[in-house]
Amino acid sequence: MTSGELPGGRLLVVDFDFFFHNPLEGVSAPHRGSDDLYDWAHAENRMLREIIWPFRAEGFLRAGIEPPRCEGYEDFWQRFTFTSDSPPLFYADSNLYAGRLTPLHFALSGLNTKVWQEVHLFDAHHDSGYPHEHGPASFEEWRELGDFSCEDWMLVHHGRGSRLTLTYPAWRPNGDSHPPMIPLHTTVDDGHEVATPFDAVFLCRSGAWVPSWCDDQFTELLAAFPGRANLFPSSSEWTHPRPDPLPHARRMADIFTEVRTRLEAQATHTSHSAPDPRPTAAPVHPREQAPSSELARLHPRR
Repeated sequence: MTSGELPGGRLLVVDFDFFFHNPLEGVSAPHRGSDDLYDWAHAENRMLREIIWPFRAEGFLRAGIEPPRCEGYEDFWQRFTFTSDSPPLFYADSNLYAGRLTPLHFALSGLNTKVWQEVHLFDAHHDSGYPHEHGPASFEEWRELGDFSCEDWMLVHHGRGSRLTLTYPAWRPNGDSHPPMIPLHTTVDDGHEVATPFDAVFLCRSGAWVPSWCDDQFTELLAAFPGRANLFPSSSEWTHPRPDPLPHARRMADIFTEVRTRLEAQATHTSHSAPDPRPTAAPVHPREQAPSSELARLHPRR
């Protein structure tokens, strides 16, 4: 350890939304559908974490697109080295818990401290404070409130003196629209191995950002971790896997298609069977003579 370094080891934090390419927030992706399909509200509550996903999946199905999945998570852990053969990992739905984690939570040998030397976040969002109308606009204002959420948990580690690094996914090279409230070293993922060894890991599912139809992929990522994985204690909101939204979404999409087909058929039938609204000329009997050109000018055909 060099002079001035904290003795607390390094924490790797991975948000599963790192692998869910959202074109509305990043680069365009025609194979994932129109950007409008991703115009979602985000908040950590049961409605947006579990209930809303069948309706969002239906939107993709009605557009003729299979609901998009996570990409690039395969072999993710192979890019990292760890300080032990069986590194510890906690997981939960919210990244809020990453703000609570200290080396003591992992019972790391020789790290009897509450401060990490470094926290390295792989995430589509910087989680370092976003100004709101009724919220703090700076780190100083945040510190006076003494509370944190999934949006600003990185401020906790900054306040303790940890060095902070963020890696954005390649699909979001320009990052968040709002800058972080604290100094933050930021990079964009290049897919290469990360040389820095890590002592512990926290993995969050971000259920309000990543659809529930991707839960099997989260299970795969968790199962591939080369160490000891445990649910973060007191994660009361954890349900995994969440109810599969696709059967319900497909039924709703089928009903929509059926109703639309019937309405279109009815409209076509109505247009074909309706009488011609234009008046027809009276038939001319053989005994009648055609009017002279002068009479025709005075009494034109209607």
